[in-house]
Amino acid sequence: MKTLKLLLTAAVAVLTFSSAASALPPGKEDGSEATAKEYGTELATKAQFTELKAGDKVTLVCKMHGPQKEITVKDSKMAMELCEENHMAHCDTCKKDYKVTWLNPSGKSGGPTTAMNIVDENGKPCMMYTKAM
Repeated sequence: MKTLKLLLTAAVAVLTFSSAASALPPGKEDGSEATAKEYGTELATKAQFTELKAGDKVTLVCKMHGPQKEITVKDSKMAMELCEENHMAHCDTCKKDYKVTWLNPSGKSGGPTTAMNIVDENGKPCMMYTKAM
């Protein structure tokens, strides 16, 4: 009877761990999201986009799947188009287009700050631009 109980417990444990591993999003074995630290400095303010010069490299990063494409800035106009409200960014892995939005969340140290996000259809941030190092 103890052997049967031990086998049943082991089978349940194996099923539990194997189902958790298969529930992770594709491309991220550990379930973590991509962060700006991994790919350079995140570009989230208009000032950061205005500082970009011709020849600077910007990476479009999906938070679930990592870098999608590297963009070489041709001029300041191109840099500003990347952060324009409602500009669409495409994730080749997700096969979807996501929208650039600007919001003014309340800051903890004073007034509101304006931040750019690339959001999915539910309004959740899912992509970012980073300046390549």
